[in-house]
Amino acid sequence: MPISLVQQGLIVQQEFAKLLMLGSGGRIEVAAPLTDDERRDYEIHVRGHYGFGLAIQVKSVRNLRRHRGGKARYMHCMFPVRATRLVNNPYYWYFIAQLDIKLMRFADPVFLIPSAVFHKNADPQRKGAFWWFVMAPNMEKRTRDKWEPYRVETLKLGKRMLQIVNDLKRHRDQTLSLASIPPAPDVLWVRRASVHASTRRNPNKAA
Repeated sequence: MPISLVQQGLIVQQEFAKLLMLGSGGRIEVAAPLTDDERRDYEIHVRGHYGFGLAIQVKSVRNLRRHRGGKARYMHCMFPVRATRLVNNPYYWYFIAQLDIKLMRFADPVFLIPSAVFHKNADPQRKGAFWWFVMAPNMEKRTRDKWEPYRVETLKLGKRMLQIVNDLKRHRDQTLSLASIPPAPDVLWVRRASVHASTRRNPNKAA
């Protein structure tokens, strides 16, 4: 008898948490919310860094498909989201993976995708009160499809998540720093032009 969808969901969430903690050398802390009203399976943050974290929605499939008799294998993931609960936020991400039942682990690669990117590129279709999304990334080693930038090897998942958190935190801190500078009418902000841009405006200057 195959495992149920509830069992699959629990296994996938626990496997995801394991890979994050081990892959980050224990730096990533993982917490499951008591309620899931905002479609958050996990809240994660870097240990000792408070006031900043990511919300993660975990999705999985069991089998891969081949399109029209081809050799390439695709992960076909489809699910609905109630329109009133759709979240496009830089701190809300999707983790999507294939659970290989025979090997009892995730197949490589897995995917970490910002919510806004996923909702835009996963063939969104409105049907009544729901948005339906379909993601079908190529799972072969060599591919240049639209999901390729979000592929992650399972053993590198923790390090990739650390990079994502650090990049988002750095961007937020820079934004807050600029916002904290009081405006002054007698101050002019200037930005250094690139050599390429200045050369394009004045070709003789390069010579």
